[in-house]
Amino acid sequence: MNILKNKMQRRDFLRTLAKAGLTTAFTSQFMLSANVFAQAGGAKRFVMVFYPNGCVRDKWHSYNTGALGSGSFDTSPLQHLNTHINKIVAFKNLSYNGHGGSSGHPEACRGVFSGGVERAPSFDVAMGEALGGRLTNNMHVGVWSSRAIGAEYLPFTNKNGNKIQVSDNPQQVYDNLLADIVGSSSGTPDPEAERRKKVLESLHENLDLLQANTLNIKQQGKLLTHEEALNYYQSTLTGTLDIGGGTGFSRPTIGMTGVNDDAELIAKAQMRNIAMAFQADITRTASFQFMGAQDESLKINFPSVRPYMGDFGSGDKLNYNETRSHVSSHNESALFDSQTRWYNMMVAYLMDELAARPDVAYGGTLLDNTLILVMSEVGGGNHQQENPGIYVAGGAGGAIQNGKAIDAMNNGMSNLYLDIAKAFGLNWGRYGNSYGGISGFLL
Repeated sequence: MNILKNKMQRRDFLRTLAKAGLTTAFTSQFMLSANVFAQAGGAKRFVMVFYPNGCVRDKWHSYNTGALGSGSFDTSPLQHLNTHINKIVAFKNLSYNGHGGSSGHPEACRGVFSGGVERAPSFDVAMGEALGGRLTNNMHVGVWSSRAIGAEYLPFTNKNGNKIQVSDNPQQVYDNLLADIVGSSSGTPDPEAERRKKVLESLHENLDLLQANTLNIKQQGKLLTHEEALNYYQSTLTGTLDIGGGTGFSRPTIGMTGVNDDAELIAKAQMRNIAMAFQADITRTASFQFMGAQDESLKINFPSVRPYMGDFGSGDKLNYNETRSHVSSHNESALFDSQTRWYNMMVAYLMDELAARPDVAYGGTLLDNTLILVMSEVGGGNHQQENPGIYVAGGAGGAIQNGKAIDAMNNGMSNLYLDIAKAFGLNWGRYGNSYGGISGFLL
């Protein structure tokens, strides 16, 4: 009993030191807690979606500012979002200038996604750190992202300043994050999960032996950090998770095949992985990446988008180089406009999946409580920094003025980042190069 009491007292003492910043490792662990920095707010879940090479801005922004109606996007590649028009905020005249914008793709990727501060953690990572998660603070998934020219062409940066290599394999994402949580439909115990439980038990025993030694404060803090992590993962594996009726969970039928024609199925499987992870309350933050910047690896010529591709929608032209995003972007042609339409089709699919699933943790549907940010690293296909194609989707817990298009009056992108953080109740004074907010966005 005395040993247990002393161990508990030591934990309390170390936690006090950690909160004071004296044990750096454990302080960083506290930063991952869901409730440390996040105050009560409307939005609960965040998705950041990256598409490469900008858009044809005149076509993208063909809607009028003000209230959005059922046909507001009919002449825009945003048309497929009409089903959820009451959960869209579209932006005109935002600016990357002074907020990480650059005429070069890799240079833009160094700053645009971190509010203009080069090589700082990107916004999705900052949000994941603040909001926390039960199994991971941020799940990164993608389509053809592994084929990026180089790491400098990837949009997302971790808290150590390194570019994040996202997984393109939907089955791998499911196996790593969801398989143990959801379990098999037959109720048969997963032998891999049982093996992991035994490993965790052994690690706990080793930690107990180490903690019996005479250690300095820094060493004790590091051990406590490991113990907290082990406790978390052990409770995740052994605990009972309320996932509602248990329906809607299944392993993707497709992995990363590398076959161009499969890319749409892979994109949908990844979107569905995000929705399942949110429903299982594994994480509150997810990032989705369509390829890398300046990407030419994927031909966007799927049956769903062919009606909008003109001469390139049939016959031999289906496989011309122009059906690759970066090749066609500099022409800012109708073909490039149709390619950006495909990205929005996939976002619409994600919204459908979120709308169809209950949010067991926060009530309503997942879409009701989610805020989705969709953006590229440049504005137009010729690397312009002004008026990029950006919108926010989802109910965001009622924290934003949905169903409208806003003229941002050339405000910087960092200002929108800051407002999004505020929609989650985060009490950030600024983010990156922000100097205010976007009028008309927050309630």
